Amino acid sequence: MPDEPARGSEGIPLPREVGGIALLYVEDEADARVMVAKMLSMNYPHLTIYHADNGASGLELYRQRRPDIVMTDINMPVMDGIRMSREIKSLNPEVHIIAVTAHSDTSYLLNAIEIGVHNYVLKPLNYQELFGVIDKVLEQVTLKRLVGEQNQRILESEKQLAGSQRIAHLGSWEWHVDCGTMKWSDELYRICGLDPGSLTPDYQRFLELFSVEDRPVIEGLMHDALKGEAEEDHRFCRVLRPDDSRRIVRVEADLLTEDRGQKATVIGTCHDVTELKEAEEQVRLLTEDLERRVIQRTSLLQATVSELESFSYFVSHDLRAPVARLEGYCKALLEDCGAEGHGNCQQYAERAEHVAQQIKQIIDAFNSLTHYARCALALGETDLSSMVREVAQELQQGEPQRRVEVLVAPGIRVRGDAELLRTALSELLKNAWKFTSTTEYARIEFGRRVQEGASIYYVKDNGAGFNMKYVDKLFKPFQTIHTPGEFDWSGTGIGLAKVHSIILRHGGRVWAEGEVGYGATFSFTLEPNPETGSYLTEGLSSQEQRG
Repeated sequence: MPDEPARGSEGIPLPREVGGIALLYVEDEADARVMVAKMLSMNYPHLTIYHADNGASGLELYRQRRPDIVMTDINMPVMDGIRMSREIKSLNPEVHIIAVTAHSDTSYLLNAIEIGVHNYVLKPLNYQELFGVIDKVLEQVTLKRLVGEQNQRILESEKQLAGSQRIAHLGSWEWHVDCGTMKWSDELYRICGLDPGSLTPDYQRFLELFSVEDRPVIEGLMHDALKGEAEEDHRFCRVLRPDDSRRIVRVEADLLTEDRGQKATVIGTCHDVTELKEAEEQVRLLTEDLERRVIQRTSLLQATVSELESFSYFVSHDLRAPVARLEGYCKALLEDCGAEGHGNCQQYAERAEHVAQQIKQIIDAFNSLTHYARCALALGETDLSSMVREVAQELQQGEPQRRVEVLVAPGIRVRGDAELLRTALSELLKNAWKFTSTTEYARIEFGRRVQEGASIYYVKDNGAGFNMKYVDKLFKPFQTIHTPGEFDWSGTGIGLAKVHSIILRHGGRVWAEGEVGYGATFSFTLEPNPETGSYLTEGLSSQEQRG
């Protein structure tokens, strides 16, 4: 037999390696049945072949195997081929039957045509003719399977599309411009509060889906789509449901054109965004409420600051003059007492002068503290490592007898106000220097660590430490957790309060950790790009704020 592939009725090459197709051959003559079955196996090696010796056994075998093709003799004992074919057709009207017969009687042919047998091969068999008929039938079976698989894929795609539209609340539609008819997806029906297929869609009904005030918007969208020059690719409209509820949809439209450029179909979508729009409106209302609260609280804060500024002015001007006069009186009294005065006179005068000086220091400290909340920041690149080295050197020069190991991490640079940051670092280092004064091997460390992507700067010492239950007092002005006689200091108690104010102005925060006898660590963060001005002094010039 030839090795080239068989060809279908239209000249299309038909692959020999057809899989999953079965043929039932029914023939009562044993020699002919064996010979034909062998030839079929040789010519179609991937075709599954069953065979039977009469119509009754052939019908039973068909019920068991359900082959795609039946090739049968007509005149057989027990049950002839016509009767068997009729029974098989009743079981499966789509089965392909090939009649192999020596009869040319018209009645046989009419019976065969009546039951749906349209393929014939006459005896004695001509194998080329037989293979030609089988090729034609195989081609039909193969094409039918391909069409069925394609249809199944289309059905699955449509099912997935419908499911996706249902999940996304996205309906689709088509408008055939010439005839005015439309097609709506099931989800579009559901968005509009309708049962799928409950009404015949057309352009007028589509417009009636929307609220009256939004129908001109839809007409404008359609008009722009037809012209192909829509300025916006979507519109937000309201759908009016039969139960009088409303849904907000995002409508889009686009024009499909035929090859000749004629208007064919406008396609589009309706996306139900009701919950999204409601959430946006809620966010808008919350934002407005937040802005209103911020304005109110800022006004209250500015009013409070204004009162504090008035008090600060009183302290720095109205109170300073009486204190200065008191200090002058104390000096005069001290001079008048002399060596011949009352025994306690000079002592009392000296103490009064010292108290007056302390009051002046507190006034100056108070003014400097309020300054940090009002001044504008002169932002720039600032080398914190160099600042720490400079401050440490100044402290060492002030107390050359002390031996303190100062460790400074190199290359720590930030964006901030150099003057204010130097003040903050100076206060932290002086604090560490003071409370390591009784430590034999004093050590102060400045460094940086990264936590959750943010830089944390710290000053750490191995000095006296503190009890954590007093940590809330550390950054409050004019408060201390150590007694004045415990360490050699004569400050005003606002050093750490100044640190707190400066760090806040740089958008950061500061905190402390410590243990009695084991030192303390002061940590702080800085905003990478802090605000330059102060909302507390809105309206003041930069020079006024710096002053």
